[in-house]
Amino acid sequence: MIVKVQPSRKHSSSFKRLHEYLTHEHDADTGEVRLRGDVVLSENLLSFDTAAGEMLGVASLNARCKDALCHYELAWPPGERPTRPQWTDAALHTLKALGYKDHQYVIVAHDDKKHFHIHVMVNKVHPETLRATTPHQSHTLLHTAARQLETKYNWAHTPGLARWDADTEQAVPTSRTERNASRCARQQPTGAAAQFEHYQDQESFQSYVRREVAPSISKLLTRRNVTWDDLHRLLAKAQLRLEKGETGGYTILAIDHNIRVKASDVFRNNFAGKINRQNTEAALGVWTPASTSGYEADQHIVRTPVRNSALREERKAKRLSDRVSLMADYNQYRNRQREVCKGVTTQGREARQNLIMNLRQRKKEIRALALPWPAKKILLSEAVAASVIELRTLKSSTQKTRQAQFPQNLRTWVAYRTWTDKDKLKHHHTAIVIDSFTLLGRPTFQTGESAPDPDDGGGTVAVDADQSSELHDDNPF
Repeated sequence: MIVKVQPSRKHSSSFKRLHEYLTHEHDADTGEVRLRGDVVLSENLLSFDTAAGEMLGVASLNARCKDALCHYELAWPPGERPTRPQWTDAALHTLKALGYKDHQYVIVAHDDKKHFHIHVMVNKVHPETLRATTPHQSHTLLHTAARQLETKYNWAHTPGLARWDADTEQAVPTSRTERNASRCARQQPTGAAAQFEHYQDQESFQSYVRREVAPSISKLLTRRNVTWDDLHRLLAKAQLRLEKGETGGYTILAIDHNIRVKASDVFRNNFAGKINRQNTEAALGVWTPASTSGYEADQHIVRTPVRNSALREERKAKRLSDRVSLMADYNQYRNRQREVCKGVTTQGREARQNLIMNLRQRKKEIRALALPWPAKKILLSEAVAASVIELRTLKSSTQKTRQAQFPQNLRTWVAYRTWTDKDKLKHHHTAIVIDSFTLLGRPTFQTGESAPDPDDGGGTVAVDADQSSELHDDNPF
């Protein structure tokens, strides 16, 4: 029995979404929503429809628990089908091992894949004490419970974090060495391949290479005087290519599908580990890439090229040239606008200095007047207030002017690049207007001639270059 615990999310998980996923499915043909699976509820839940809401209500009473949802799966190997009392007892046994016996839970059995499996959705918050339970080493506890259930119901034993000891008649933890040896012997998929096979219920590229190609590679490398060309030739028969990375690692490429897998994951006896890789390199000699081997042309004889390589390279070079030219134009525009902004800032500072000098001169003139001091204070206050208003107005206008001249980002500049070149547009305004009337079904005409008025059936309107330029002079910048 295989145990899989779903990882906790960074943010709070959703009881409702998981409940809908486990118990409902959409018909691809009709779009109808149908019930899915066999459901078992805990005694402290009222009904199937309100289970998610009840769990959410209890979880909300514990403010310290950020993610109150626990979700794990129990799966049986293909061909092994437990009865309803058996898989119900298995779920209850694992809940008890995790300390969730009295918590709210929903058990859903799915039989829509090659392997029968059940999902267990648990609320970590106890419905009475409102305390959140997070078991220590939950993976080890579940594997131990799985070994106990396998022995109880005489199911096939699955290697994992625990194994069944026949002498003591109990589940004991497995060491790292035992797990690695078992993994190598069983050749289970790892990483993304394991996730793909679990959720898609299909064989991964990694498992395919292990099953179909790895035995032939191991047999080839046991011979004498084997070279890299021999290895490339054998892989080419399966439409595969061996590539070497910059750090010394090797990958297997599926040529027709552009999928890669580590050579150390599929050819473990020859490429897994530094020692095995060094022994293989010493036996095969100096590394020779597949592209320089003589069989490369024979490998693709049956494949019909669908693209012109020379044309692709020409277009690639053209796009690169256009990008370089575009970035050069943009950098020139940006530097020019930055200089304009610096000039606006300098002018603003000079204008501010002039306003301050005028205020000082005005103060001197007021102090030199033959007036009593209270009258002078009033005049000084009025002068300062007027100067403050002028300074604020100057600052606001300078900021607006600078913001209007500030360089646009690359995306906006590219979108409206045509509008920034007014001189170029003026030479094309007349042609644009003529083409517009032509597209509307109007007869074409030359500049200065009379064209039909588009607003009424009769009458004419004279269009010249200046008028057509004004029609399109709506540059937003």
